[in-house]
Amino acid sequence: MSPEGPESSTLARLARFTISRAPWMIGGWLLFVIAVNVQVPQIESVVAKDSTPFVPESAPSLRAVKAMDTTFGNGKSRSFIVLVAARDGGLTAADRQYVVKLADRLRADTKHVTYVQDISSPTLRKALESKDGEATYFQIGLSGYTGAPTSVGQVEAVRDDAEIGKPAGLDVKVTGASATITDMVVNVEHSIVTITAVTLVMIAIILMLIYRSVVVTGFILGAIGVALAAARGTVAFLGDHHVFHVSTFTGSFLTAIVLGATTDYAIFLISRFHEERRKGVEPREAARVAASRVSAVIIGSALTVILANACLALAHVGLFRTTGPAIAVSIVLALGISLTLIPPLIAIMGTRGLLEPRERNSAEGGWARWGERVVSRPGLALAGGLIPLVLLAAFLPAFKPSYDERSVQPKDTDSNDGYALMDAHYPVNEALPDFVLVTADHDLRNPKDLAALEQASANVARVTGVGSVRGVTRPTGTTITQASVGYQAGLIGDRLADAKDQLAGGAKDATKLSDGAAQLADGADQLASGASSAADGADRVLAGVESLHGGLEKLAAGSDDAVDGSTQLRAGAQALADGLATAVDQTQLAVDGLGLAYQALRKSLTCGLDPYCKGARDGIQQIYTGERDQLIPGLKKAETGARKLANGTVDLQTGLRQIRSGLGSARDGAASLKAGQQTLADGLDDLASGTDRVAGASDQVAGGTKQLTGSVAQLQSGLAAAAAYLKSTAAATRSTGGGGFYLPPSALKDDRFALSSGAYLSPDGKVARLIVLGDTNAFGHAAADRSAKISAAVRSGLKGTELADANVAITGMSATNADIQKLSSSDFRLVAIVAMIAVFLILLLLIRSLVASVFLLASVLLSYAATMGLAVLAWQIIGGTPLEWTVACIAFVLLVAVGADYNLLLIKRMHEESPDGSRAGIARAVALTGGVITAAGVIFATSLFAMMSGSVTTLVQLGFTVGIGLLIDTFVVRTMVVPAFAALVGPRLWWPSKAEA
Repeated sequence: MSPEGPESSTLARLARFTISRAPWMIGGWLLFVIAVNVQVPQIESVVAKDSTPFVPESAPSLRAVKAMDTTFGNGKSRSFIVLVAARDGGLTAADRQYVVKLADRLRADTKHVTYVQDISSPTLRKALESKDGEATYFQIGLSGYTGAPTSVGQVEAVRDDAEIGKPAGLDVKVTGASATITDMVVNVEHSIVTITAVTLVMIAIILMLIYRSVVVTGFILGAIGVALAAARGTVAFLGDHHVFHVSTFTGSFLTAIVLGATTDYAIFLISRFHEERRKGVEPREAARVAASRVSAVIIGSALTVILANACLALAHVGLFRTTGPAIAVSIVLALGISLTLIPPLIAIMGTRGLLEPRERNSAEGGWARWGERVVSRPGLALAGGLIPLVLLAAFLPAFKPSYDERSVQPKDTDSNDGYALMDAHYPVNEALPDFVLVTADHDLRNPKDLAALEQASANVARVTGVGSVRGVTRPTGTTITQASVGYQAGLIGDRLADAKDQLAGGAKDATKLSDGAAQLADGADQLASGASSAADGADRVLAGVESLHGGLEKLAAGSDDAVDGSTQLRAGAQALADGLATAVDQTQLAVDGLGLAYQALRKSLTCGLDPYCKGARDGIQQIYTGERDQLIPGLKKAETGARKLANGTVDLQTGLRQIRSGLGSARDGAASLKAGQQTLADGLDDLASGTDRVAGASDQVAGGTKQLTGSVAQLQSGLAAAAAYLKSTAAATRSTGGGGFYLPPSALKDDRFALSSGAYLSPDGKVARLIVLGDTNAFGHAAADRSAKISAAVRSGLKGTELADANVAITGMSATNADIQKLSSSDFRLVAIVAMIAVFLILLLLIRSLVASVFLLASVLLSYAATMGLAVLAWQIIGGTPLEWTVACIAFVLLVAVGADYNLLLIKRMHEESPDGSRAGIARAVALTGGVITAAGVIFATSLFAMMSGSVTTLVQLGFTVGIGLLIDTFVVRTMVVPAFAALVGPRLWWPSKAEA
């Protein structure tokens, strides 16, 4: 075929225009590169100001972070870190003072810090200190989202501040999710320079091996240098003006892709220029032909990369969104340089003889022989290419991406050291807990809602992998002991057991009571009999008293007569005196007996309670008082008067008056005696009747106490059974974590409750927070899967309560990783579909063949599957290190785009050499493009392999995977699968276009 061959008139005019105006093209590009690198901030400075979150703000975990900060913080924090301080042997007073001062200093640094946990109270500081007294920590809020470049600077500022005034020997680290991403990003930044240097050195070595020319090598390195400078400056300008977002990964990926792509495009042009020069075409025309013939391939190749990476702008994950658009813009610039700068430079340098080709070497002859061998036995060649690809692709289903950002960075980063400190002194994942928010429409500070929250907490605690759950009902990770119904049941059981023991001791007293009641019944019968006798005696006493009263009446009347007849009665005075003395003696005996009876009844408690006995006692008192105070003194006075009269010691009249006076007193006393005796008689009658009833009641008491004695035994047995049941219930609820929860309203006002509830209840009481500590790696799959189970457990625990309709949200590292899993999977599906459609349309547009386009797309998809299978085999199965989650998506975009490039270059040359589908033309196409594609593939793979010099596993795995994929495309798909398939289908390869004869 002639060197001119089929070429686009548009591309030919473009090539002629750029070459004819070479100085303008060269000068314009140099001015542009200088402008975007001098007038625009460096990309690292722009990245530092970007605030794109690692996970989109719409993700449930980030919404929960914002809600939690609004409720429990100040509404300004978007991510959190933990500062931990530790000293072997125990914290000193100076250490504790340093921590307090550091917290105050950070609180004042409003430029970098939005929130600092309150540690002003000794109680709060004590709660944050480890049990061994060797470590303490507190939480810090940042305005930047986790993974956003702005948060990187904020974390670094906190670390710098922590070094001020730090006591010697005190280990202080900043850790947590944001700190982990920061350390990864910082290591990526430090790796960029190394990656760039390694890439340039390896490309230079490979170019020297291929072209054996310092000039050619220098020319290609100069071209990629201009492209890299233009790309970095332009991306920085667009990022600074918020056209799209950038991140730390932008720079590293941009560097690798631009170096590889620009090198490929330069090699395509140089190789075609050399081919034309070997045919004898003069340098300037050879440059034009090369540009016009290869430009279509370069445009198609660049468009596949551009569109595939532009699709990443549709992604939700920040890493994808900040790398795809930047790479797309960079490839646009590389394409512009390849079309408008490299051809003029080739023309100028070629005219001066600086880019002359070497003589054909044996390698070119080797590719010719290989092409002939493939087309001669295409079935075998196709099977030889497909079988290893399918076998490698079989490992792809075993792919299980890792989301552990701790493991992808060096083990000695500040955040990893911080985790080690926390794990040494605190429960696992103390620095990486999950937070569950339960939001209601009313105040939760009431017994019912607290019981519901405890029920939800207990449900979460039973989820596999959960180490502990903290909340308002269990501030230390276990239920408030006194609020557990199980504890209360046990306490009641203990008290019932004590009552049973006391009742057992009182059973003997019940027996005694029964015996005493029987004796009381016997005594009551005797009392009834005595009371009847007393009533009869009282009637006889009353009759005697009435006779005495009548005698005294008559005696008093006789004393009146005696006054008138004193002379006749002197002899009788002596007899009267003797009779009165006898009456005094007898009456005194009766009075003394009544006095003893009254005192006994007065001291009796039972008599005071019995109205009948009390009435009899009052009658005896009245008789006793009358006889003692009136009757006896009156009789004695009358006796004295009679004695005096009989002895003649006083005149008769005076004596008789004395006798009359004394007898008057005696008469009054007798009257009182008569009234009292009547009262006594009535009382004794009532007493007799009452004692009969007492006797009957006593018999009933005796029977009842016998029944009581039997009932006590039954009660004792029942109490023992109740105590045993409640104790067993308490033990069971303690062992299973159940037992119910009840906190009385009075406890809600306790200062201790208020202090602990501040961390778990919002100020208005409408939001409750649970802090869940898992017992597995917080960045692992188990933790991410557990976050959904935790949410489900909370909702299940709230069913059937007034909080059944409460909103439940979860955040934390595991919840964030769960969101990343979902988002990255959906992003991958979206990007893959859009990228495949874009690549297919470009292939269809350039090749104008449906069969070839479908086959080429299928080949790159199989190549990708085989590459990922090999990566899974090498890293996950053999190496024991799972692939990082970003590898699959980014590798897909690059391999599909770049793989399509090499196939596109080969298939376009096939169309030139074999428009009729002849196998000879196919073999020639393989021979002519073999060296070029191999060189381009090896150099592009080398630029990716250079990423393995970085210190972050993510870059290492990406470099390995994409590099290996490019080599598979170069040495398997392009050299075996594509030419073998083309030879098998023949002219049908160009359907629906008609094959040219």
